[in-house]
Formats: sequence, C-alpha cells, structure tokens
Amino acid sequence: MSLLKTSFLFAAALLTMPALADTHITFVDDGGQPSTQMYVKGGKVRIEGTGHERSVSIYDIASNSMTLLMPDQNKYLVFDQKTVDQMGTQAQAAVAAHQGQIDQANQQLQAAMAQMTPEQRAQMQQVMAAQASRNAPAVAVPPVGGSRVEMQALGTTETIAGHSCKDMQIVINGRPASSACIIDSPASLGIPAADLKTLEHMRDNMQKMMAHMGPMAQGMSSLYTKGFALKTTRQSMQGFKRVSTSDTFKSVSTAGLETSVFEIPAGYTQTTIAEMMQAEHQ
Repeated sequence: MSLLKTSFLFAAALLTMPALADTHITFVDDGGQPSTQMYVKGGKVRIEGTGHERSVSIYDIASNSMTLLMPDQNKYLVFDQKTVDQMGTQAQAAVAAHQGQIDQANQQLQAAMAQMTPEQRAQMQQVMAAQASRNAPAVAVPPVGGSRVEMQALGTTETIAGHSCKDMQIVINGRPASSACIIDSPASLGIPAADLKTLEHMRDNMQKMMAHMGPMAQGMSSLYTKGFALKTTRQSMQGFKRVSTSDTFKSVSTAGLETSVFEIPAGYTQTTIAEMMQAEHQ
C-alpha cells in the first residue's frame, strides 16, 4: 500500500472518530468560593464536594461503576451492579425486619406531637423535614416508613451565569425540602458534545442502578431529571433556626485534564459495604 493511500486512510479514520474533550465545571457557595467541582474526560467523570461533607466520586462508563473515594481513610468503595444488588437485598431485609418498630415509633411520635402546641408542632415538623433532606444535593432521600418524595415545578425561573433555569422544589410528605434550578439544555453551557454524552450516560445508568436498591433508593431515582442543576439549595436546622446553603454554577472550562485526576490515588485500599457497616458498630 502506498504512503499516500496509507495517509489518506489514517486521515479518514480520524475524521470519523468522536471528538475528544476535557471539561471542568465549577460551582461556588453562597460566599462565591469554589464548592462542587466536576471533571469529565474520555468517558470518566470526577465529582468533588467540599466542606465537612468532603467527598470524591469517579464514574467510569467502561465499567459502568461509581467509585467513592474516602480521603480521610485512604479507602475507596466501588458501586457497580453487583454492589447495588447486594444493597437492595440488604435494604429490603432491613425494612421487613424493622417495619414493626418503625410503625410503633411513628405512632409514638404522632401521639407526642398531638400534645404539643401548634407552634411546637410546627417546629418539630420543620426539624424532621430538614433532617430528611440534609444530605440531599439535587434529590431527597425518602426516610424508611413509606414517606412520599416528589419534585414539583415552582413556576419561577432564575438567570445564573447568563443561563435561564426553572426552579424545582423537592417535597417530602407534602413539606418543602431542598430545591434546584434546572436547565433543560445543558449543551448551551458550552460543555463539549462528547463530555455531555458522558454526563448523560452517568445519569441514566446511575438512575437504573438505584432503581434496584429498594424503596429508599427508588425514591431518589424517580427524582432524577433530564436537565442539569445550575443551582441546588439545601435546607437544614441550626437549633430552631432554618438556614439554607446553595451550590451555584459558575463556569465551564475545556482546558486539558491529566488522566491521574480520574485514577484511584496510590496507597488507597478497597473496602466494602459490609466492612463499613461492621466498623460503624464497633
């Protein structure tokens, strides 16, 4: 084969390959300081949280798995279909074993609240709603015991970093909890098409996996949207005072990223759900 023909075939192959891209999505807190960071490259996504709930997770399309890094322990936990199936079985067994206790506790709580003044009852309900949504960034975790969790459109919009988004409210048992402002077309943020497909793939597959993890995770799964959250506001209680904290989109960068960003750091050891549960009870 001639050199000219070889060069032509190589060039044609390059033209048919999907465009590779690197993306860094930055969010800031209420004070304008960096908060959640998202990195996307070559079919992998790294998400970093900040603050006292510092966390790092890495999603890999190839293995359809989410790896949770625990920097404080130099450990990591892999969520794949096998892990999800095990968690679903354990969750269903736990609900069945403790449903009677849960029902009894709910009855005792209702009886106690019946003796409260309207003001005390309202404060208690606020505390319960805040507790249920404390760790929910874009979705709310429904408490065990048949709580109803849903996402409702508020009918209002915001403009964040020049982009319009729709306000959505997460509601637990009819009471407002955390909220999110959703953009329907995340492509307008400047995220390259290849990386946008990676993010969509991660969302869809994590939704499918969570749907197999029992009633608690099913509630979370049902709240995933087809858009992208430009702003997430969490509600929490400090004493009897309700406070809110927000995570707000700031910018998208397409500068090159090192592959090491998506790798498990040296010295980390793998742990399991069983080991983590055992450690909690020691």
